[in-house]
Amino acid sequence: MKPHKAPIFAFVLFSSLSAYGFAQDTKSLSAIDTSPELVCEKNGTNLHATYDISIKSPSKAPKTTSLHLWRNANNVAHEYPATNVTESWTLVRDRFIKPTRYFDAHERAIEYQPGETIHGKKETDFSYRYQLISDKLINAMSLDKKDGNGCDTVEYYSLENTQGTFTLKWLPHLKLVAFFSVDKNGVTREWTLKNIDLNANTEAFFSKRRDYQSTDYADIGDDHTDPFLTKMVTQGFIEAGASGYYDEHGHSIGESHSH
Repeated sequence: MKPHKAPIFAFVLFSSLSAYGFAQDTKSLSAIDTSPELVCEKNGTNLHATYDISIKSPSKAPKTTSLHLWRNANNVAHEYPATNVTESWTLVRDRFIKPTRYFDAHERAIEYQPGETIHGKKETDFSYRYQLISDKLINAMSLDKKDGNGCDTVEYYSLENTQGTFTLKWLPHLKLVAFFSVDKNGVTREWTLKNIDLNANTEAFFSKRRDYQSTDYADIGDDHTDPFLTKMVTQGFIEAGASGYYDEHGHSIGESHSH
């Protein structure tokens, strides 16, 4: 599949290399249960979180864009308002991952079968998409300190190796990145959580996209009469998206498939 040269590609390639910090009113994450156990009763399986994503380097002006993370049960989506594209993944039977790409401006969708290999890679780790960072990487990092209790709990992690310096600020009860930064060779990629809405109508978000006109990826090449599909087949699925950045060793994931 030929690489797509339009601005949407540059945006997604940029987003696949990005990360940032946290600017959130901690009062909105206050513990509901004030008992000694301080159990957090907030549900992170259905939410809408907004991120600012940026990349900074000595030779170029900083770039910033936004990403919306949506969760509804076993569905997760990364919405890119700047390009009107939404990447979605569904966990099927707790084993297989079904990717779907929505073109929101056209109300069209391209579906992939659960476990299907895309550009030589198969989705195998749902945490990359669900959390924007994998459990494997978190487990490989050093827990430097822990603040707060209950829903206010914040964990601070770090990792330094040949791939760069990694810094993570993590909200364990919601399984959300509050801050993630990667510094390598003078280039800093950062990602900031700006807002969390635990009462968002996430079902409506996914239901609207399920009503789009959908085409199975395997059938795209058979239809040469649809100008939209002809254009999209040259673009391919944006595999690296906004997540799957780094494995447990700090190696960047998916970048080679985005060129």
